[in-house]
Amino acid sequence: MDTMNWTPSLSTIGLAALSYVAYKLTRQVTVYLLPSKLPRYNRTGNNWALVTGATDGIGFGFCEELCSRGFNVILHGRNPEKLAKRAQELTAAFPDRKIDTIVLDVVGVDKAVDNVAQHVRDITGNNGRLGVLINNVGGELRPSVTLDTLTFSEVNETIDKNARFMTQITRVLLPLLSEGPGRTGLVMNVSSLSQWGLPYISVYSATKGFVDSFTRALEAECNAEKRGVEVMALRVGQVKTAGYDIDSNLFVPSPQPFAKAALDRVGCGEVIVWAYFWHWLQGISFEILPRWILMRATVAKMLEIKKNEEEKALKRQ
Repeated sequence: MDTMNWTPSLSTIGLAALSYVAYKLTRQVTVYLLPSKLPRYNRTGNNWALVTGATDGIGFGFCEELCSRGFNVILHGRNPEKLAKRAQELTAAFPDRKIDTIVLDVVGVDKAVDNVAQHVRDITGNNGRLGVLINNVGGELRPSVTLDTLTFSEVNETIDKNARFMTQITRVLLPLLSEGPGRTGLVMNVSSLSQWGLPYISVYSATKGFVDSFTRALEAECNAEKRGVEVMALRVGQVKTAGYDIDSNLFVPSPQPFAKAALDRVGCGEVIVWAYFWHWLQGISFEILPRWILMRATVAKMLEIKKNEEEKALKRQ
């Protein structure tokens, strides 16, 4: 066989592959250079945003950032006292903004979630409308454990917190986001790099895979139905939050800088996007490296977390 005849073909394939990678990288970089289109969802200056899981971490960071950008904010949580405290903090920091709360437990969600729509209508009144829904609530009850060590209720709680409640509240509020003046709204779902399928958080990883798939499907549905609702998901890496024993650094932002970066991505043209530039840089490895290499590094990291969690549990005994 004349191997010389293969040379042009292999060169063409290599050039095409290189060009594709370059295009993908360039496309991703431009996402961080485009101006945010968030203002389109608050043209009157009196519209509202609802943030689920709003009393701590990324959720409260979103509330602060949305207030700073002229939105009135509805905080969702399950603890009335904590919600009231956070609402007071926002009112003191942003006296020109209206703040309200909704109390609802995401675990064991039932038909009571249907009442949220009327509750939101009562809050927004006649002078504003719901323009943004941030589906932030989520988390893992027991990180770094094997599936067979979880109880029935622990599995259900993880699914409720990360997938079921998000789906139900979006179903209930979608009509509000596409009605009234402008007929435009935004649904922003918080996803995670764990959607690639990480060991020792198998249920949590699966729910984040659901978030991504749900986001793509709903985005296509809203476009087909011409609802005027933008639907997007945010890939998230590590963020410094309460109870997370790690210092903030370039790759681990605090909640409000992360929320700022996330809201800056609105209207970027991507359905699923890394909200934070430095998380995207870290995430490139998941796009280009073989899975077995990634899993070797991931297993080592998860086992380290598992060991730390077990040591903490022993100290609490």
